[in-house]
Amino acid sequence: MNKNKKITIESIIITTFLFLVICIIIGVIYIGETDAPLLKKRIETGKASEATEFFDFATLHLKNEQYHEAIVTFEKTITFDPDFCEAYINLAIAYAKSGENQKAIQTLEAVLKKDPDTDYLAYLNMAQVYKRFDNEKAEQAYKKAISIHPYLQDAYFSFGEFYWTINKRDEAVINIKKGLELQNIESYYTSALKSGIKTHVEFPEVITNLKMLLEQGTSDEIMQKYDSMVFNHYYLKNNSYIAEKYDQVGYYYLRNSEFSEASEYFEKSIQCWDSKNNRAYNHLETVNNKLKKK
Repeated sequence: MNKNKKITIESIIITTFLFLVICIIIGVIYIGETDAPLLKKRIETGKASEATEFFDFATLHLKNEQYHEAIVTFEKTITFDPDFCEAYINLAIAYAKSGENQKAIQTLEAVLKKDPDTDYLAYLNMAQVYKRFDNEKAEQAYKKAISIHPYLQDAYFSFGEFYWTINKRDEAVINIKKGLELQNIESYYTSALKSGIKTHVEFPEVITNLKMLLEQGTSDEIMQKYDSMVFNHYYLKNNSYIAEKYDQVGYYYLRNSEFSEASEYFEKSIQCWDSKNNRAYNHLETVNNKLKKK
């Protein structure tokens, strides 16, 4: 009995450690996707110090909702380094936040011409701007972003929220469910490999190895083990954001009187976030009352 307990505990510790390593790798790749090549370019041209200093100040202004100051300082950043693409993207966000939608779009179009590696970020932000005044162009931008986005889950969620706000609930739920289907360790692992291939174009040997890993795929047995022992237990526990997505899909089915499907998603929501603040509790109670009356 003690021996079995020891093995179980050791397995969980090892699995947890490996999961955290994967998360760190994903995080590094995600940050490096927009920063590493651009930072390398700025260092080589001697522009890193001045541009980065102004960029940091501008980002702080943006965070504090000081949009005019952010715009001025991001523009100053770009004068020091015209190839600082992340500055263009944040400048576009500042323009959009201050209501200057056309300038935001023009800035994002400019960054697409300068560096195709920022394409999915530019298109996602473009969609966010367009949805304020042109739903058709917003939809096109979302679709373009999804076609090239290495982290599809967030893109699907964002696209789903867009459809939800314009009352295209069927399309909204299709995209949110696609995002939820990617809520597993295998999806995160595959996304990290694809992102690495896209990011590290200057390292052919790295690209070759990442492509080899991607082609090899993963063992269902191993990934299911990670999902059940670590991913579902640690990552999805008390995750209010994912819980909200499950609840949203459940609410869609509730409105359509599809009570069995609604109950399934409300229960998944509660599993992710077992809190009285989770609306899924009230929604599930409504479903149960409906089923009792049948």
